[in-house]
Amino acid sequence: MCLEQLERSPEKVWRQPADFPRPADWIAPKLTSPAIHQKTFRLAGVARALWTQRRVEARLSKHSLPLVLSQLRGVVERKSSGDAEISEEGLNCIGAFEQARLLRTAADRCLSRSIALAACLAAHGDRTRIVLGVHSPPFAAHCWVQHGDTVLNDSVEEVLRYQPILVV
Repeated sequence: MCLEQLERSPEKVWRQPADFPRPADWIAPKLTSPAIHQKTFRLAGVARALWTQRRVEARLSKHSLPLVLSQLRGVVERKSSGDAEISEEGLNCIGAFEQARLLRTAADRCLSRSIALAACLAAHGDRTRIVLGVHSPPFAAHCWVQHGDTVLNDSVEEVLRYQPILVV
């Protein structure tokens, strides 16, 4: 079922656990963030992106996914200032995460990259949502960060291939 069918479906076939109810303000993605193509290289930002990703990977190896997502949701709720536009620091953070892909592949790391990006954006006061989606056949899963209808760490064409099953 594609996103358009999901949105039109009367029963809205969401499989989200009760601990993580789907946010009422979540909408299907329509845009890719232009910050992904930022050309300014900032070593400090790229280093922070890589360090944060490694920290998240370590947390995921030691703790359950629901615990890590619950803690992230708490950080986002506590530190973010609302649904305004992404701050200038946040845009730089998005660019740094994209540039970090040049030093460390993003293949099979979408979950840890997305959690790390959402945490960094929350530190700058930006409210985002992490979305996990699946598709089959063959089975595949993917994770991305959204702000409103804008995908922040992937292309909208890529994420539309997946049916969202969890929005945090």
